Amino acid sequence: MLRRWFWLGVLAMATTAFAQTYTVKGSTGWGTAVNENGKPGLFRYEVKKIIRNDTQRVALEGFFHFTAVNREERTEVNIDLVRLVAYGQQVTDTGKTAEFKGLAVLSVASPRGGRRVRGEVKVLVKDNRAPNVEEGTPDEILVRFDAGGPMKPFVFHGKVVRGDIVIFERYAPR
Repeated sequence: MLRRWFWLGVLAMATTAFAQTYTVKGSTGWGTAVNENGKPGLFRYEVKKIIRNDTQRVALEGFFHFTAVNREERTEVNIDLVRLVAYGQQVTDTGKTAEFKGLAVLSVASPRGGRRVRGEVKVLVKDNRAPNVEEGTPDEILVRFDAGGPMKPFVFHGKVVRGDIVIFERYAPR
């Protein structure tokens, strides 16, 4: 009889342990990307979608910072994520892609002055190869900031020349 209660307790603990696990999908990256015009963009980010397996509740967290400098026009553009609102990822045979968006602030600094604008940033990243591998297609990043209204969207699309982009999925206990 005591043995039956013991195994019932073990089963209950195992069920509880599984119910309190999380699936973490995310992407992290840092480095320098260069667009088709040879202009660099510096980026640093980490975003995660945390799914609680027992209730399917979702939490989003992360940060994103992007800087582009135009030496000819002597301007610097900074984009900072204020709040992450969506994250998704896809893994195929040809590579891994992740897309996230959120509320952000774009800051422009130039000799004529500076300004800050609130809007939405959408970022698409491609993890095409492992870090420290020279062969193959380099990782890519596409940044689009849209403030709405008459202001033109800011768009940067480049290939990573230094740094790395990683897209991952992990399972974690509580």
